[in-house]
Amino acid sequence: MAFEVTDATFEQEVGLPQQPVVMEFYATWCGNCRRIAPVLDELAAEFTTRVQLVKVNADENPELVSRFAVTSTPTLFAMAGGRQVASTVGAQPTPILRALFESAADTTSSGIVSGCGCGPTCGSDSSKITKTGTDLISGWVPAEACTLPTADQPARLAEFDALFTSSLREVRHEQPGLLRLRLHGGTEVEATARDLTARETECCSFFGFTISRTDDEVLIDVQVPADKEIVLDGIAAQAETALAARI
Repeated sequence: MAFEVTDATFEQEVGLPQQPVVMEFYATWCGNCRRIAPVLDELAAEFTTRVQLVKVNADENPELVSRFAVTSTPTLFAMAGGRQVASTVGAQPTPILRALFESAADTTSSGIVSGCGCGPTCGSDSSKITKTGTDLISGWVPAEACTLPTADQPARLAEFDALFTSSLREVRHEQPGLLRLRLHGGTEVEATARDLTARETECCSFFGFTISRTDDEVLIDVQVPADKEIVLDGIAAQAETALAARI
């Protein structure tokens, strides 16, 4: 069963918990939050002895929203010892949501590096996580496949979210392993997309991005190998969340 935390109660309830947590930033008006709520409730019941589900109303707790660099709802973090070990944005599929709970649960047995405790936007090396066993998911990508520091991952997700929110027209699975994103825009949107996808390829080398442009539209084709197809579901979920917010 989930419980609510606020700006005032976070440190006491989550900062140094005896039990790891999955923390969801939600909004009462958010359709995607309602969409994943039954899955989160089921996972909370399944992991009840190992992981606590906590919720933060993003509209009522600006300090936590700023601290965790939350730009859209739902955004979820796996926390252990008061520190982030994984995160994801949007109405993600069940396997990715399950991976968050597994990440929080397994971290207690593998240990984390002690750090400053100032949250996921901290640039300190001590905020990095060491992990064995089950792979972490941060955003869309299994942790063993991504070289981007944990502290930088929320900012990267926010960049994609900003691009999707401002320009996305359509999300479409063309075939297994291939996702097509249609964006409205010209040279500026194309340049942003090329820069962002180039940096994403640097830290997650399995991605294949192909970008093309007509007069007022930019196409981003995202290809992944068969064993990474769940990543496309994660990208699609974040893109659809951004698209729904514009409607």
